[in-house]
Amino acid sequence: MTRYGARAALALAVVSAFAVPVVAQAGAFQLPTDNAAGWARANAGGSLFLDDPTAAYNNPAAMSFFTGPLLQATATDIRPQAQFHGQTLDVDGNPTTGGNPNGFGKFVPFPNLAWAFPINDRFAVGGSLTVPFGLESKYNSQWQGRYFGTETKLESIAVSLSGAFKVNDKFSVGAGILGQRTKAELNTMLDPNGAAKALFGLPLPPQQDDVQLNVNVKRKFSFGYFGGFVFKPTDQDTFGMSYHSRVQNTLSGSYALYGSQSGKQLLALAPALNPSLPNISPNGGPASAQFNTPAFASADWLHAFNDRLSIAGTIKWTDWSSFKDLTLTSNGQTMVALTEDFKDSFLYAVGGDYKLTDAWTLHAGIGYDETPTNIISRDPRVPDGARKLVGIGVGYKLSNHMSFDLGYQHQFVSNTPVHLTNQPILGAGTMNGYFADSGDVVSVTGTYHF
Repeated sequence: MTRYGARAALALAVVSAFAVPVVAQAGAFQLPTDNAAGWARANAGGSLFLDDPTAAYNNPAAMSFFTGPLLQATATDIRPQAQFHGQTLDVDGNPTTGGNPNGFGKFVPFPNLAWAFPINDRFAVGGSLTVPFGLESKYNSQWQGRYFGTETKLESIAVSLSGAFKVNDKFSVGAGILGQRTKAELNTMLDPNGAAKALFGLPLPPQQDDVQLNVNVKRKFSFGYFGGFVFKPTDQDTFGMSYHSRVQNTLSGSYALYGSQSGKQLLALAPALNPSLPNISPNGGPASAQFNTPAFASADWLHAFNDRLSIAGTIKWTDWSSFKDLTLTSNGQTMVALTEDFKDSFLYAVGGDYKLTDAWTLHAGIGYDETPTNIISRDPRVPDGARKLVGIGVGYKLSNHMSFDLGYQHQFVSNTPVHLTNQPILGAGTMNGYFADSGDVVSVTGTYHF
């Protein structure tokens, strides 16, 4: 095969590699929009507990039962961990060079702000600033799994406004609208020599002349809606259901290539060597992809045994099966179309509060959170598995106006298998093994009662 064959292999590798970064935008990184007490309860009960202003986003119908105006601020730090155990091999079957770092391992902060204002005995309004989807993973660019992903950052921030109407003393309804801003940064490393060898049998040594591909895309604002109802069949029981719509996002931005100058210059030959290939500039260019955050719904129940003990349960469904495929385009040309076939996921949780004194309250809960990922979509960016949740926390009422909550949640994750083979045009490397995952959440909330 001539040198032009090697150049074609390199061009094809880069074109196909656009498929890798964007996959991470739809992994299992939906975040509960709870305060510290909610995290401590393992996210059980939604916003049905007394005077919980996160209802402004979670289930606005609950606001019509509030005793007065509320303002709440929550700071949450999440630290997922994912350590790979196994091996990665190049096209020749030799181990990939590099170390094996934990691609997560640090606390990532995000806020949750909420307010609620009862207008009268029947009407209430509220608003929130939440982060319903988020992820940050970063592996060293020289780690052994670099050809399957290096760095991923995703953040969707939602601003909402909602209202509630109390039909009677037992039933209320609520609805709201939201504006969501989403941005993502997704990087991966390419093995062009491995691609040339896999496609054309060229005697080029794999794992040399690596080229890094970075993609940055965002959407300033997309809009969605949500709503729910709350029913109080008895003085001790409260039942609520809520629904949040899918939010459609067309993310746009740019891609860039880093590596040897001669390697990048070869990319300009791609359309000449194969007219079916899109024009790819070694200096980068525009990129866009459709990413719709899924709809989700929740059923919550709360039972107050007495003035001190309350227990709640939650079942939450997320429509991840709507994520069937992914298409990336540049300059109006389709770069790649991938099949994902995620599955719907459910969260099950039970938790509650025990009031020790008029000032101190204990929170605790357990839960089980399914993963939507499967063997064809799981990779080092989101090596997600089903999670067992255990939470604990404490609340302190400083005065009639000010209260604080501290929550901690640990997430036990079963070992998640990963069996990947890169396409020949991506170097034909393999990754076989599993990720040992876990997660820690620390959250603190301050609430002001007007």
